[in-house]
Amino acid sequence: MTRAIEPDRIRRRNILSFIGLILRPLMRLFTLSVFSPKNTEQASRQFSEIYSRLWDFADHSISHQGFDLPCSLGESPVNRVNRLLAKLYGGTFASLSLGGSSGALLTLLTAVMPKLSSDRDLILFDDACHQSTIGGLIFGRWKAIRLPRGKQVKHQTVFPVTFESVKDVIERHGSDRFAAIILVLPSYDGFRSPSEDMRIYDYAKSRGIFVIVDGAWDALRFRRPISNTPPLSSICDVWITSPHKRGLTPSSLGCILTDNQKIARLWDEALDLGFRSSSVSFVNIMIAEHRLEQIVSGEWDMVFDQAERAAISISNRIHEVHTDLNIVWPADVQAEMNDPAHILISTYEIEGLNARRWAAILSDEFGLDVEKATSSTLLLLCGSPAHLAQIDEIIFCLREALKMTLAQNQGQ
Repeated sequence: MTRAIEPDRIRRRNILSFIGLILRPLMRLFTLSVFSPKNTEQASRQFSEIYSRLWDFADHSISHQGFDLPCSLGESPVNRVNRLLAKLYGGTFASLSLGGSSGALLTLLTAVMPKLSSDRDLILFDDACHQSTIGGLIFGRWKAIRLPRGKQVKHQTVFPVTFESVKDVIERHGSDRFAAIILVLPSYDGFRSPSEDMRIYDYAKSRGIFVIVDGAWDALRFRRPISNTPPLSSICDVWITSPHKRGLTPSSLGCILTDNQKIARLWDEALDLGFRSSSVSFVNIMIAEHRLEQIVSGEWDMVFDQAERAAISISNRIHEVHTDLNIVWPADVQAEMNDPAHILISTYEIEGLNARRWAAILSDEFGLDVEKATSSTLLLLCGSPAHLAQIDEIIFCLREALKMTLAQNQGQ
């Protein structure tokens, strides 16, 4: 795990070798496209050759320029990424998880927490947790208690976790038995209540209970206004997220951050015992470092702005799709805020409509995939700046797919 310090830039050489490597197959592909446009099979093979050469060049040339196997000390590229993560999110110690947030949770619950809290046997886990939490609790041989969440039946989503619900469960079983509380912030639908999160952490800290936040959907927390986003040190001891869910890093790269030196050291020990990848993809690390450097420097601010503006625009125009559609806002589910990219559409007021059918038609007929659908809600994720130029098209697809869904209902 890497302490946050200023990163160094990767030096890239051999530009001429790089050009020579791909120039010939690139020219062949161009020739095929111009003179044999129907010969798609040969063009496909030529494109594959270019891709293969690019990958091979990046993987091998970079591995000889400091891309050694990841370790807890030194100046390896993995640690350069770690320092960028620490700088971006504000933690003291950061570590890349090559198995995403799921891999980080499994490592934490099976190899770190048992050593950290050997005299405590209970873990309180969020009712909205991901499957990796359940797996970690089982393999870590923990006695676990589920923290129930209130549910908004009309919109079929959960309320944010409350301080009173946490306190009630812990005091019922005895605070001296609990090693940790695992919370999912924000919920899958993007809702949260920061003031409740801070009260929970203050309470847990006073009783020697660690708070672990599974923030898989919170990779853009640095985009929130400071007034609405408390620092990580005020809500948890360990924070885990999945930057790849929002395009900040390549797929399956997650990260863990903490200010606790003992947790950081136990994490490194766990990696040394076999939880560390010995076959890390150097290309993925190279891409992650490049992207994170751009984000930290502010080069991606305009991109994030465009994505957020797209989400706001779609939300504001939802009545153009159908007058009885509504956006589910934080106040509707007793939350204080929500992720701006999560657009939860309620179909509750349209009698007889099953939003799952709507989602299926959107995918099958219009190529527009939704993140989640229940019988009365449809969740869109608007995380790309490209959506800003596609607002009219998205509204059209939503409207026409809904018309088809309602027509099918009438025909039954």
